[in-house]
Amino acid sequence: MARIPQETIDRIHDTADILDVVSRHVDLKKRGRNFFGLCPFHNEKTPSFSVAPDKGIYHCFGCGNGGNAVNFIMEFEKISFVEAIQELGDQFGVPVEFTGSDDSKEFFTHLYEIHQLAADLYHETLFSNRGEEAKKYLLDRGLSEESLKLFKVGLAPAGSSHLWNAVKVKNYSQEVLEKSGLLGFSNNDIYDRFRSRIMFPIWNASGKIIAFGGRVFGTDDPAKYMNSPETPLYRKSEIFYGLNLTRDAIRKNECAIMVEGYTDLIQLFQAGIKNVVAVSGTAFTEKHVQQIRRFSSKVYLAYDGDSAGIKAALRAGYVLLKGGVDPHVIEIPDGMDPDDWIQKDGGAEFKSIGIEKASGLLRFHLKTAGFKDLSSSERSNVIKEILSEAAGIPDPIIRQGFIKTLAQVSGVEENQMVHMFSQQLRKKRSQPTSKESTKKPQLFTTVNAKAELGIIKVLAGDHGEAKELIREKLDMNRLENVQLKKLATLLMDKAHVNPAEIIAVFDSAEDREMVSRILMEEDDTTEPLQMAEECLKTISKVSIKEKIRSLRIKIREKEAADEDAIDLMMEVVQLQKGIND
Repeated sequence: MARIPQETIDRIHDTADILDVVSRHVDLKKRGRNFFGLCPFHNEKTPSFSVAPDKGIYHCFGCGNGGNAVNFIMEFEKISFVEAIQELGDQFGVPVEFTGSDDSKEFFTHLYEIHQLAADLYHETLFSNRGEEAKKYLLDRGLSEESLKLFKVGLAPAGSSHLWNAVKVKNYSQEVLEKSGLLGFSNNDIYDRFRSRIMFPIWNASGKIIAFGGRVFGTDDPAKYMNSPETPLYRKSEIFYGLNLTRDAIRKNECAIMVEGYTDLIQLFQAGIKNVVAVSGTAFTEKHVQQIRRFSSKVYLAYDGDSAGIKAALRAGYVLLKGGVDPHVIEIPDGMDPDDWIQKDGGAEFKSIGIEKASGLLRFHLKTAGFKDLSSSERSNVIKEILSEAAGIPDPIIRQGFIKTLAQVSGVEENQMVHMFSQQLRKKRSQPTSKESTKKPQLFTTVNAKAELGIIKVLAGDHGEAKELIREKLDMNRLENVQLKKLATLLMDKAHVNPAEIIAVFDSAEDREMVSRILMEEDDTTEPLQMAEECLKTISKVSIKEKIRSLRIKIREKEAADEDAIDLMMEVVQLQKGIND
């Protein structure tokens, strides 16, 4: 199987400026030799994500994610190694050519191709005679023809082979057809997954179509909306619809308006309200918060005005709050959605009444719960429900302000509210933690493990005499940690260490987490030659102790056989002196 030449990969590792790559997605500030910012891979308020330009690597001291520029692009955009290499090659002017037919490259290339082909076909169908009724329906709903073209809205007609007829001549592999999510399979038959639906393409951060949302049209199908299943390209919990077109407006306005539906977003966009995103056919998650927080720390929720929309807005609001984003709720008139409201009253009304008079999350929760009209016991239950959510807010400042505001708007004494919150917090802490929340075991806690780590730090440094001492004295077989042994082998013969190149050798995320942390951390407390001597001595002592244990076993065996073991005993004494020296 052919591949990208190693020479090309090495050129990209050498050329791709890690600071340039990361700073396109993370706001970084210099601190000493390195740059720090909020980690894009987990929720945090204090920057623990570090970039070392001189080493060409990054590492988050909070979640452990680390690697080089290629790893960052793979993790951030959720794309394959091949795609990341191609993207960085385009960005930094390094031509990426393949020798032969790389299976991985071909697979992802064909997945993107089939989605683009489908989007073009559906869009052409909407603007053909076959799509006349669907197009009229959309125009009558207030969507302009310009918007339909900008968002590449299309139509999947009633037939079960409209897309399949266009795809089968391309000779895509069975794997591509199955994993695209666009086709269905029954016995030996292949058919279109989307039929009789208005189609909304979904783009990723790189501007490539990766999935579709389909709204039923011209049939009695009870499923009003159907979305692409999860595929190698599409992870619902990480994607916003429309973000590829609206992120600049979100940054400019310093806030995002979040809606539930595709047409909601398009209506707002064409009404001049462009700082808007839509969840992509799924529940709002922490991963969505991580995405939106890169662009804004304030979100206005404009969910449907019915009971289901109110519940969804509350759920999303608390997820945002726990993720450090300030949530506000735009109160949509009862029974309407943003699409309907814009059609009825226009964008100006939405701005003046909706956005400018949006409620804070707490006030919205109490108002929609009918708090004022509840009995005392019912009020207590509502407050406990809210405090249970507050117990999940990790930031103490946000949590304290939240509790204080709750006391004010509910009319409860603040000290009583704090007492009730403490009860909820104890209750939450007493609940068993899930496997996901358990911490990983701490590495490098034993004396020997710390010595092995010290050896690596010396080899990764630039002190020639200390490195030479290790090359002469270290018995590689004495290193117990498998990853450190592999890393030491890589570093042993290198006069100049390129951390980005070293990390590229490690395939697993766990290995990269450990290696990036080691290579990122600086140790200015101990002189390198002294560290080398002390670490070698520690590892040597471990070797001596193992030999003593072996000799003692032999001594017991000789004594059991009534044989003279004095020589072995003297050897043990001498070895013990070596340990104590």
